[in-house]
Amino acid sequence: MTTTELLVSAWDRGVLVPLLCLSALGAYGVKLRGRHDTRALFFLAAVVLFFLALASPIGVLARGILFSAHMLQHLILVLAVPPLVLLALPRTADEAPVRPMEPLGTTGAWLAGVGAMWIWHARILCNAAATIPWVQGFQTASLLVMGLAFWRPIVASRHADRLPPLAAMLYLFAACVACTVLGILVTLSPVQVCTAYAHPSDTLGALPLLRDGWGLTCKADQEIGGLLMWVPSCLVYAFAILAALGRYYAEGRPAAVTAGGRR
Repeated sequence: MTTTELLVSAWDRGVLVPLLCLSALGAYGVKLRGRHDTRALFFLAAVVLFFLALASPIGVLARGILFSAHMLQHLILVLAVPPLVLLALPRTADEAPVRPMEPLGTTGAWLAGVGAMWIWHARILCNAAATIPWVQGFQTASLLVMGLAFWRPIVASRHADRLPPLAAMLYLFAACVACTVLGILVTLSPVQVCTAYAHPSDTLGALPLLRDGWGLTCKADQEIGGLLMWVPSCLVYAFAILAALGRYYAEGRPAAVTAGGRR
């Protein structure tokens, strides 16, 4: 199989996902009712990334062939699509005074996001998701739901539902640490995290291209997957931390000006 044939195979298999993407875009367009809204760009980006994660060569190779493709798909579905969807929602006015989220709700949201990374890399679940179609579908849905739960305290449409900036920074930093630990364990592990990827059922005939053409041995594949979990995920969290820091200064400046005026 050549790289071109791999692209064609991804296109041939992408039937349901494009329909879902078109339906989502249509529903969002109906909601806008022809109004120009820059938030539509966030939604468009979310749909494009969702399509790439499931109906491109990433999605094809993630189905039990390449562990690094599985990890890239995993990160897109947890760290990219959910926050973009939340950012695309219209801002709503606060009907109550701004207050922090309840600690239990915040903890649950954090555990959902981090659990999306850890739980699905338990060997039995990872192998099942790589080889059983309905488990793959359930995994995809659960990753999106857990991702939405995680990002809601950071980019919720209602200001009162968001964490205060300093709490948001701590929340994101802790998630970065959790992903770093998992990434290091995967990268340096002497055994296969998902054994299904060590002996893939290569119905597409892609292994000669991957092993000989791209030089991706099982060990190199797992190391790349671990590094993807380790570095890009923390870059996403770091960007969100900087955004929270910017919000901290933006929200603190009016108070400082008012205090200065009273003097």
